[in-house]
Amino acid sequence: MGLKEILLEINDETSVINSPTFDIISRDARILPSLDDSDLTFANFDTNSKKVKMIETCVLYIDIRRSTKLNFEHQRPTLVKLYCSFIKGVTKCAEFFGGKVKNIVGDRVMFLFEPEGCCKNAVDAAVLLNTFCTYILNKYFKLNEVSCGIGIDFGKMMAAKAGSVKHGVKKAEHQSIVWLGPPANVASKLADVANKNISRRIVLVGRYNQYGGRFWSDLEIDDFFESLESTYTWPMVARFKYPYGNIWTFFKTLAFRYYPTILMTKKVYDGYRTICSDDSAIRKRLWKPQKISEIESYGIVYGGNVIYIFGKDLHRDKGNQPLFARKK
Repeated sequence: MGLKEILLEINDETSVINSPTFDIISRDARILPSLDDSDLTFANFDTNSKKVKMIETCVLYIDIRRSTKLNFEHQRPTLVKLYCSFIKGVTKCAEFFGGKVKNIVGDRVMFLFEPEGCCKNAVDAAVLLNTFCTYILNKYFKLNEVSCGIGIDFGKMMAAKAGSVKHGVKKAEHQSIVWLGPPANVASKLADVANKNISRRIVLVGRYNQYGGRFWSDLEIDDFFESLESTYTWPMVARFKYPYGNIWTFFKTLAFRYYPTILMTKKVYDGYRTICSDDSAIRKRLWKPQKISEIESYGIVYGGNVIYIFGKDLHRDKGNQPLFARKK
């Protein structure tokens, strides 16, 4: 088969899949489906259909911060040990609370939890993951250079079988389940910003108070422009709307905000708080609301650097010498 023929074949298959007569048959699931689930199928061009499943549960992402920098600063055998330790450790931590690995891409791992008690299990797993990365994995490196970011969301996701069948034979390397829906995307975005100092452009505004004194406040770029209105009269082409008339100066600058290691949506937090209202992290209000512009439209996010205290004892263990050395 030549290049033209393969493109024609792909074009025909794509056309069939995207036609109005091609049916997506969806069923609700109460447990996480597996690859051999009979209700998940590849695209069937004989029946013009594909079976998928819908499930409502928690998805958790974790990845290593500054992984690119680590790749440049350490030798390849060191990196193999690091990633092997990371993947093996986080998998055991999540599995302890019923999490199941659904995707691994480099230093990023995706876990899903069975629907029953998923909010509690996902948050408990996140705390254990944070403890492992902070007090076990990190102790083999200098200057606390290994850290992680964790994101969790809850909601409905579609499980669809992806891949191909080669010459009538199903091969594992050509098959997988893809998880589609907002929770996977939101959890991934939360993991991206967790445990980071994020910069954003703002306008620092100097104002007068009612007594004639001066004070500073900041506005997002979009809010600043919303505070202006055109005058259509030269030389004053714009002016501040009410109640911004007390501004005496302003300038653009950068603002930095640190986000905790574990970030979860309000749906996850509410689900966890309902089940674990007596949990010490809830009682001590260790989970605090966060303002994250990247997913602001999605709702409130809660975050915290919560760990299991007994992990500190493992970190203090002087019997373990560092396994990983910096590249000289």
